[in-house]
Amino acid sequence: MSAVRSGAAVLPNTDEYGRVLEFLHHEAELLDTYKFADWLELFTDDVAYSMPVRTTQFLTDGEGFHEFGFFVDDHATLMTRVKRLETEFAWAETPPSRTRHYVSNLRLERAAEGPELEARINFMVTRTRQDLDYQLFTGVRRDLLVPDGESYKVRRRTILVDQTVITATNLSVLF
Repeated sequence: MSAVRSGAAVLPNTDEYGRVLEFLHHEAELLDTYKFADWLELFTDDVAYSMPVRTTQFLTDGEGFHEFGFFVDDHATLMTRVKRLETEFAWAETPPSRTRHYVSNLRLERAAEGPELEARINFMVTRTRQDLDYQLFTGVRRDLLVPDGESYKVRRRTILVDQTVITATNLSVLF
């Protein structure tokens, strides 16, 4: 994703930075309140949404991840995941998990060309369900945001979890 960056940082004390931060907080709230269809509206039709597998054996571009991933989704597959979560047939989420999405350490840069912004965010997602173990996901997210009126839409999201082995019961949680 570094190819889109120009190095022109958007500073925290600007209106633009504040709008992006509000967008990210709104997104977290939608996920934590089970408003998955509204969450999906925050993505462009050509979205690329992925979680590459991390490794500690070697580094690739300083990130240490493989070309394959835990998931690689587009808008159609995200829509399928969302629709499934809204039915009683999502057995991995019956009853639904309780999640809490935290975002922090927002770093924002302008794209080299066009109006896009690259947002790098540290995240923490907690999940509990029934009497199962408490699950925690941490890492960094890289989003390519495009302006959409007074807000934004996500064109690309790359989720880099800190764990190289995910021990969660499933990956039905959305990031």
